[in-house]
Amino acid sequence: MTMQEKAKMMLGIGWNSGTLEKWWYVGNTAAVDRLGVPPLKMQDSAGGFRTYWTPIVGTVTCWPSLLSMAATFDVDIVHQFAVALGAEFAGKGANTILGPSINVHRVARNGRNFEYLSGEDPYLGARLTEQYVSGVQSQGVMAVMKHWVLNNQETNRNSESSVVDEKTLHELYYPPFEAGVEAGVSGVMCSYNQVNGTFSCENDRTLQTDLKSGMGFQGFVQSDWGATHSTSVSQGLDMEMPMDTDGASPPYYFDEAKLAKLPASAIDDAVERTLAAMVRLNVVAESKGATADKCSPPAQACLMANVTSDAHAAIARSAAAASIVLLKNDNGLLPLSGAGPMATRKIAIIGAAANGSAFDPTSDQGHGSWNTGDYYSGGGSGHITAGRLITPLAGLSRRAAAAGITPLSSPTNDIDAALSATRQADVAIVVAGSSSGEAMDRANLNLDDNADALIAAVAAVGKPTIVLMQVPGAILTPWRDSVAAAAVLFLGGQETGGAWADVIFGDVSPTGKLPLVLPAAEADTIAPSYDPTVEYTEGMATSYRNTAVTHAYPFGHGLSYTAFAIRAGGARACVSPSSRAAMCVDATVTNTGSVRTAATVAQLYVGFPPEAGLPAAPLLKGFIKTKALPPGASQPVVFELTPRDLSYYDVATKAWVRAAHVDFHIGASSVDIRERLVHVSTTPQSERLVEA
Repeated sequence: MTMQEKAKMMLGIGWNSGTLEKWWYVGNTAAVDRLGVPPLKMQDSAGGFRTYWTPIVGTVTCWPSLLSMAATFDVDIVHQFAVALGAEFAGKGANTILGPSINVHRVARNGRNFEYLSGEDPYLGARLTEQYVSGVQSQGVMAVMKHWVLNNQETNRNSESSVVDEKTLHELYYPPFEAGVEAGVSGVMCSYNQVNGTFSCENDRTLQTDLKSGMGFQGFVQSDWGATHSTSVSQGLDMEMPMDTDGASPPYYFDEAKLAKLPASAIDDAVERTLAAMVRLNVVAESKGATADKCSPPAQACLMANVTSDAHAAIARSAAAASIVLLKNDNGLLPLSGAGPMATRKIAIIGAAANGSAFDPTSDQGHGSWNTGDYYSGGGSGHITAGRLITPLAGLSRRAAAAGITPLSSPTNDIDAALSATRQADVAIVVAGSSSGEAMDRANLNLDDNADALIAAVAAVGKPTIVLMQVPGAILTPWRDSVAAAAVLFLGGQETGGAWADVIFGDVSPTGKLPLVLPAAEADTIAPSYDPTVEYTEGMATSYRNTAVTHAYPFGHGLSYTAFAIRAGGARACVSPSSRAAMCVDATVTNTGSVRTAATVAQLYVGFPPEAGLPAAPLLKGFIKTKALPPGASQPVVFELTPRDLSYYDVATKAWVRAAHVDFHIGASSVDIRERLVHVSTTPQSERLVEA
């Protein structure tokens, strides 16, 4: 390749003074026609193919958010979603997906928490990241995981320096990225912020030492848009993605003239990483020769292609339903039924969020802010405008009528109107919401439009009250003791109304689990910092790992319409030659109810000895979703733990050290522990070591 051809592979195009050229993909590189190398065509994704141009709306699926996907605790659902997502990107002519977003939550008010597949736990994020990457890339679309690294708040995101100790970095914030590397992810996007005083996209320690050398990452590193601050190829950046193409501020750092001054070996390594990733997924053929790319931008026809379908809508609906977390259900109020001894005749569906519309912030419409979200998809580069939307009011009303229940409605947050509707009904359903967006953090953790006061007023009427929340992350629930039932959906996409109906009326028994804690008070969370240096003084003591804080609802919590017993069988050496696992922990899950068939998620937490230097709280190291179990039926489950799962990071040796012994905690959430196996040796010599 000539230097000019190499430079084409290292600098994005398509933006002019902060504006994307019409009918271009959000990210683009130029083709190298002489060698048959097509352009990279990248599109943002958090909940689907970004509807950057208004005519695209309705041609793609508005999927549940990645945080909603995290709440499924279901590797199969995430994989199925990722395959369908990859197919939609391929159908639009895109060969690169700017996802998954996998940062572990630190700041509860982070405006982008809805985008992050990890929730508040690195193990959960790691297992789901594997499925996302393998699913998307099975469709010949390259995945780019982001945002590397410590992009944990939007406040001052372009300048703040996240300062974290080495152990916390490796134990808490790196694991989802490591899992992506092991799954063969094609690219990594470095973030806007600084890490320990150096911008992420020129940070030799995190990019070269940790990512490329330590984790063995073989793909390419690209900057977030406008996040490049120097010609930092030798520090580990392979591709600059600018917001401008006219040489205005900020200037190109990766133009041909600047790149030509760098060592040829560094340039070659950067280009080879991108080409190898393309060849690996057949994005570019291995042989030379000109290749016509029918979707080279401007690509209106490709971008307008209708790639959604009824089948994808069905996947989105089932995923959203599986992500709904039932927080509370006093006296078995749910599911609602129009027949039997607990028959409901009339329901009142209350709240502006019940009939919230999908927001379109695109440049075509010329109104609103680019980072405004709605109650189905958060705002910013990850926003998808739902073109085939089922609102909660529509979904619940339709299903109620089918059950012989009369739906009344008051789709505003007017308290007087809500009280009038409540008095006419047997049960009140209040739908409340909050949203957030990129480039700014949430002002607080309250529900929008005084909804907390609305809920309290409705509950005071004395009718059974159900609260349904559509939110982008952690939320406060000051009314939780006065309502009969409550559930949360972390921005469920276009099928939100249908998913609520499926769960509320019992067509689907809830299986969602909290991928984060719901705090008792905002003071129990870490707030965004306005300091130029953000010190992670808490180390790993975030979320459920902070034992000094009592939460309203714990990590991993989620009720069902039946009850389950979880019994431990013991810990043993794994005998499968195909497994990477070093130890297996056996358990049995039994549906102890008498009426409903349902599935649940069994969870394994591991307690480490003091020398590990980890929080006192046991750490999530396994989760298994059962099949749907009829009443009285049981299913054996096996938690497989790798040597890494049983190890801790030792700063002195810069290596992972296997703990000599651990405690196993098996249960239904981080606090609902049903069985414990204590002081178990991690170097088993026998088939079965410890009996429950």
